[in-house]
Amino acid sequence: MRTITKLHSKNITILFLSTLLALISVAALAFSPKTDITNENTLIKMDLGELILVDIREKNEWKASGVAKGAITMSMNEPNFLEAMNKLRKENPNKTLAFICASGNRSGIVQAELAKRGFTNIYSVFGGTTGNGISGWIKDGYPIVSYP
Repeated sequence: MRTITKLHSKNITILFLSTLLALISVAALAFSPKTDITNENTLIKMDLGELILVDIREKNEWKASGVAKGAITMSMNEPNFLEAMNKLRKENPNKTLAFICASGNRSGIVQAELAKRGFTNIYSVFGGTTGNGISGWIKDGYPIVSYP
């Protein structure tokens, strides 16, 4: 009886952890208007001069897939990334900053970290450059340019 109870307890724990992981995965794919911006709105705001798009991926990723047209490239892994973002914000205090990575995960992290540091009017491009299974700059047909 005691062995059955232990097995039952382990199964419940595994089921709980599996459910929690599934919920976290679904939440990561959920669009939040407080932190995310769509491809369409990103492009519209860029065309109006209201938004600066920052591609935070790595150089090899820029070369492999290209870069969203109009984006500036600044890898989040560069040692001076935070300093560069502070300078960009200081030079463009009234513009929206949007960050794009491959799928939206890293840009979401950057958006959240900069928000913690007092940045406002900042977003993560939902779906990223190559896509998250739902959306993506390339997948949705938005303009890309080659990286030199």
